Amino acid sequence: MARQRTLTTRELNRALLARQGLLARKRVSVVKMIEQVGGLQTQEPRDAFIALWSRIANFDPDKLRQAAERREIVRGSYMRCTLHTVTAEDFRRFRLTLSPVIERDAANWRANYVGLDIPTVRRAVEELLSDDVPRTGREIGKELHEQFPALNLDGLVNCARIHVPVVMTPAGARWHYSRPPQLMLAERWLGDTLERSAASELMLRGLAAIGPASTSDLRTWSGMPGVREAIEPLWPQLKVFRDESGRELFDLPDAPRPRADTPAPVRFLGEFDNVALSHADRARIVDADDAKRFNLSRNGRRAFTVLIDGRVRASWRLERDKQSARVVVTPFHDEPRSTLDELAAEAERLLEFLEPDAGVHTVEFE
Repeated sequence: MARQRTLTTRELNRALLARQGLLARKRVSVVKMIEQVGGLQTQEPRDAFIALWSRIANFDPDKLRQAAERREIVRGSYMRCTLHTVTAEDFRRFRLTLSPVIERDAANWRANYVGLDIPTVRRAVEELLSDDVPRTGREIGKELHEQFPALNLDGLVNCARIHVPVVMTPAGARWHYSRPPQLMLAERWLGDTLERSAASELMLRGLAAIGPASTSDLRTWSGMPGVREAIEPLWPQLKVFRDESGRELFDLPDAPRPRADTPAPVRFLGEFDNVALSHADRARIVDADDAKRFNLSRNGRRAFTVLIDGRVRASWRLERDKQSARVVVTPFHDEPRSTLDELAAEAERLLEFLEPDAGVHTVEFE
């Protein structure tokens, strides 16, 4: 694996945008795009619709709903112990690989785990859900509490959601998932056994989705420890680059790395789009000062963001009343009139997608 040249920050930006489908909308299927980007973080189900609208030409939201109903994609705990919408195949291959990361989150509820024997409760959850009837987490907890009355109810709910691979089942709600979500065993929903693929295979998926990437970037993207050990067997088949700070970056030989001057259109992103969250060093996608602007609160909520020339340079929010809907865009810097016009046009198209029944659409800047 010969050492390669230094990639500029702008070149890394264009590579990331190419992998994430944000340089140009493509005519591809929902499943294909979700596979290409390595899954979509979807704490809120609407985020998947926004993400795909920004990536797929003439995106039809019914295609996303149909893919979920056909069980070609699933929504559940995945990388970084966050909710992701991923292809059924990726979930089948990597959900157990990611189990240590997901279960590590149980430490947040340690006080609720007193007296709880996780293997015993896990078997009880699997037996309870073997009837293929979707249940909310609270419903599962209440039924478990009848078997284990001495145990903490919240601990039982968390054990069911974290230590047992479950997925959220589609529903008739507007964004296709009920609130609270209905859960089923992943293997029952998918009709297939989950694998525990090697961590190195997951790292290959990561490089395809967010590369070129350092081991720290891959750790941030996946949430997994031991990334260097996982990637070492892959070295003979990878290319190595450096960023402008001298950090070592790995990549797949044939992955897209567009020229630095490749045009990047305005794109509106959801709250937790992976393009802005997947790297330990986010210099390729956002300036350090601008990054502070979309962290809204201590509970992890973030502003919805906008890419301008490929970088996070604005935030946006949606406001709706009975008669009208508006998108309010907040640029982080002074932008030329041509950019503001492009922002307004894209925001108007986004309004037509998100709020087609609103009588009046308005785009505002603040």
